[in-house]
Amino acid sequence: QIASTEKADVIIVGAGMSGLCAAISAAEEGGKVIVLEKTNTVNFRGYDYAAVNSRVQQQVGNHLDPVDVTREIMRFGAYKPNQKVVMQWVKHSGHVNDWLLDMALNKGCKVQHIWTYDEMVAEGATLPTRPSMTFVLEPTQEAIEKAPKGMIGGKPVIAMAYTLLSTAQDKGVDLRFKLPAVQLVREDDNKGRVTAVIAKDKEGKYYKFIGEKGIILCAGDYGHDKEMLHYYIPSADTVKINLYPSKANTGDGHKMGMWVGAAIDEGPHAPMYFDFGMVNAPGLADSVMRQPWLSLNNYGERFANEDVPYPFIANSVRQEPDYSKWNIWDSKWPTEAPAMHQTACKSLKSVYHDPKRLQKLIDDGVVKSADSLKELARQMNLPYEKVKAEVERYNEMARKGFDDDFYKRKECLTTIEKPPFYAAHISIALLVTLGGLKINENMQVLDKEKHVIPGLYAAGNNSGSFYANDYCMTIMGNSHGRAYTFGYLAGKQVMKE
Repeated sequence: QIASTEKADVIIVGAGMSGLCAAISAAEEGGKVIVLEKTNTVNFRGYDYAAVNSRVQQQVGNHLDPVDVTREIMRFGAYKPNQKVVMQWVKHSGHVNDWLLDMALNKGCKVQHIWTYDEMVAEGATLPTRPSMTFVLEPTQEAIEKAPKGMIGGKPVIAMAYTLLSTAQDKGVDLRFKLPAVQLVREDDNKGRVTAVIAKDKEGKYYKFIGEKGIILCAGDYGHDKEMLHYYIPSADTVKINLYPSKANTGDGHKMGMWVGAAIDEGPHAPMYFDFGMVNAPGLADSVMRQPWLSLNNYGERFANEDVPYPFIANSVRQEPDYSKWNIWDSKWPTEAPAMHQTACKSLKSVYHDPKRLQKLIDDGVVKSADSLKELARQMNLPYEKVKAEVERYNEMARKGFDDDFYKRKECLTTIEKPPFYAAHISIALLVTLGGLKINENMQVLDKEKHVIPGLYAAGNNSGSFYANDYCMTIMGNSHGRAYTFGYLAGKQVMKE
């Protein structure tokens, strides 16, 4: 029984990055927009905003070849993604990034950091990244005071959340919090147009929202639906830490779409895995401990080239006992780590490195420290003779500058000989699931026959057709880049209806 019915040009499900970008974009075209949000606030986490040749990239001389970027994303997805969809991001992300930054500057935010080529690209890396990331924001005091609580990523995330929320409000977007969407309405026995969304409040009352131009699904991933996670990403069964996904992210948009005939990406879906997780402590591992130092499994054996993109590290670690590894380094790290020229999330030159956090982890005993390898092995609960043999072998290869065992590049071969010695027990963390409803280049949701479902659009992690197998880590920040770009494009496209 429907308690009330309302109409708007556009109904958007989800108030995250893609949802708010879609709302602002549609409102700019004169649309009346209602956003239905399951939680009590907007949802943001992380601050890596990739683009292809945006204004700030051009300012610092970073140029990306659109052909190379397209091929790299397709290669990581083993050519399962829809290249027309991928090319929409490559084509439009630059000017949408400019649009996003202009909004932030208009709200008084400052640019804290612009990524440079040197920070992004490690020459000679096994698989080098591209200079795809753009800016990091510094919020105003007003933004800090008014920002929703509990977002992961600190001040840069606060700045973006405040920018998009306040801009949406300025544009007259009607945001309804604590009102989750539960069902789509499709005419003609699920063969016609999607015309409305049914939402349910905490009292159990149902409300109907008619989207006269269309419905845009931006409800996030399914990282906290265990059944979906097991079915679509079986490898996640081995992952100890579900780091970023909101507990409200239970695949609601995916399910509502499939219930009205939408197709979903072929499984297994791509996860975003990072070597971020600490086995014996909550939260993120500091950049220092995540450099490509010597890694040992729980038998004290080296098992892989440590200098590969993070999804590939995750793949190798998941083959090891207890799905975890020990990274080991020594007191020379202040000079050796920067010399490795690690990029993006492992960079020591940028906002990612927090030396105070590392010292606290050492003080708390989370990062093990000892003046001898024997004591370090004891603290790690690994057989000393195994550890000693692996370290001696590693030191021998480091001195001659060639990794005979796994062919790691020489810049990442560092001796472990000057105490104190350090070790961190690191596991794999799931940041987000990346499979979604199949879409075309206009963000329109498709059925299993690849026909458009009229009136239904998807963006952000509700949308598919972009990822498969592994997250394309060599184009850093493309997940957020896709979210804001496709939200923007969906908002523009729906207003053409």
